[in-house]
Amino acid sequence: SGGPKCMEQPSFQVHEYNPNFFILRQSGCIHYEKPFLYLIFGRDKVLLEDTGAGEVNTAPVVMDLLAKWSKRNGRTTPPQLVVTHSHSHGDHVAGDKTFAGLPNVQLVPAKVDEIQKAFGLKTWPTDIASFDLGGRVVDIVPTPGHDIAGLALYDRQTGILLTGDSFYPGRLYVGDAEFPAFTASHQRLIDFTADKPVPKLHPVFTIGH
Repeated sequence: SGGPKCMEQPSFQVHEYNPNFFILRQSGCIHYEKPFLYLIFGRDKVLLEDTGAGEVNTAPVVMDLLAKWSKRNGRTTPPQLVVTHSHSHGDHVAGDKTFAGLPNVQLVPAKVDEIQKAFGLKTWPTDIASFDLGGRVVDIVPTPGHDIAGLALYDRQTGILLTGDSFYPGRLYVGDAEFPAFTASHQRLIDFTADKPVPKLHPVFTIGH
């Protein structure tokens, strides 16, 4: 994803994991982090995790995917898009501004109070919420430590666990003061997944790109 001829590269590589689950990889020609974004379709809503890094124009790419999905499924209008984040660091929220003001789009800022309000999490970070997309439920698991607004998402339909930057194959940055929250978050994930199938873990960042 990216180089050596950047002018010939799309801004995102799009992988259709299945007809209702898309994985987007941002081009390294735009930003060296090359983060992953995830798009999960339900009957009534679509959930997007993260919006990219740097000077990225994410909304047109995502809205085009929604339009194509709707056409393929005989829909006259796309489902509502809900934009959330794995955490609040700049390389995961940079594309937020491209969604601002778009019709039928709910942008959930990567702030604890906004996340709680959007997903009905009464007590942070111990509560776990179930978000119904319409015939498809995604569980919202708070994972502060790497970042105060960290989230993991569990898609019940595929069993995929999206871990954000709280778990990935490489050096992970957690400050001394945040380490108790980090360990508690991972215990929360262990307890949550103890009775659930998890065939795949997907981070939003991969060392070595």
